[in-house]
Amino acid sequence: MKAKYILGVDIGGANTKAALLQIESDNILKSFSYIEYFPFWEKTLHDIPAMLVRVVEKIIIQNNLLLRDVTFISITITAELSDAFQTKREGILTIVNALEQIFEKEKMFFINNKNEFSSFDQVKSDPISVAAANWVSTSLFLGKFVPNCILIDAGSTTIDLIPIYDSIPVTKGKDDISRMMNHELIYTGGLRATIPSITHFVPYNGKLIRISFEKFSLISDVHLILGNITQDEYINDTADNRSKSLEDCFARLSRILCMDIETISKEDLKRIAEFIYEKQLEIISIEIKEFMIDLIERFPEFETTPQFVITGSSADFLIRRTLLKLGYKNISNYEEITSIPDQNNSSALAVAGALYYQL
Repeated sequence: MKAKYILGVDIGGANTKAALLQIESDNILKSFSYIEYFPFWEKTLHDIPAMLVRVVEKIIIQNNLLLRDVTFISITITAELSDAFQTKREGILTIVNALEQIFEKEKMFFINNKNEFSSFDQVKSDPISVAAANWVSTSLFLGKFVPNCILIDAGSTTIDLIPIYDSIPVTKGKDDISRMMNHELIYTGGLRATIPSITHFVPYNGKLIRISFEKFSLISDVHLILGNITQDEYINDTADNRSKSLEDCFARLSRILCMDIETISKEDLKRIAEFIYEKQLEIISIEIKEFMIDLIERFPEFETTPQFVITGSSADFLIRRTLLKLGYKNISNYEEITSIPDQNNSSALAVAGALYYQL
């Protein structure tokens, strides 16, 4: 088939990502992407359709196209876990109902946890089947290019570890809890992780001091202080709603020790930031080791020089460094392999590409 335009949408709890692909004869001729920080826990039901309208404006209208020019809309949803909703079912159905206000339901397809796409009506009757299945689309799309590899997608909040064998994802888990139990989902990321979720102690004055468990600072402050991200890449809200300047990042980090920037030096704060960063890498390292032990038991082919493919906004400073420390050197970028131009929106680009190949 020749699908002229496919819109991919990844609706997360904190960020909604969109990508528009012009695909013909298995080639991506053009692509456009857009990301919006949209924290569901702060929004109302009326805000969701308005956000989707902005997606259409930013990625379709501004590229001199009309919504009717889009052949299919390919969707993945993870926002159902947001505490804006009492249950995942409520979250999925709320988002699906908002989507129906903007898009034709006949054009919408949703990736599910069985490596397939569901129609709008199928999702309405079985909403849980599409919950937190964004990892399926990124791995299915990559599998068209690399049949045997390990995909690691590191974003603002979580890290997905997805083994791909014979072009198909072969995870042991299919939902969040089973994937966490099998070291396939790590709940830490490059922006939104709280400091106490990474370490309970930091070094100060030659001692390890137990920190406050208040939400004074986020890991995004640490990564900006260390130069791992820029202010433009700091897309989430700050812990105190102040600016994302380096000065304010230092101020927030000082509060985890119940101090302020008048009572602790920036040199001490930078050492604390480096310590927290290493602790985060340690968490990721432990999870990858456990993941690999289990994977090699199931698929011995992955024991010798496994190929890792990394993507996501935190891939370089969280995953590449960890893999190199573990001795793995066969590391490729998802974007280079698939010709996807934007690692921050790889999930939206991939869900569009995966639908194209299945159709």
